[in-house]
Amino acid sequence: MPSYDFRCRTCDTAFEVRRSISSVEPAVCPQGHTETTRVFTPVAVGGAAAAPASSGGGCCGGGCCG
Repeated sequence: MPSYDFRCRTCDTAFEVRRSISSVEPAVCPQGHTETTRVFTPVAVGGAAAAPASSGGGCCGGGCCG
């Protein structure tokens, strides 16, 4: 189940909620306020870059086609 970050508009508390993607109920802050908003949290992606897709021309893109 994914986690989502929220911020309370009443007390400005940031908190995290684990919930289903299809959940539509409002998130309640730890102090009990219901005026909350979901905060966009960018995801860090690391590691090696994926190889480019082949254009179908038969070359692998590795410099073998002089």
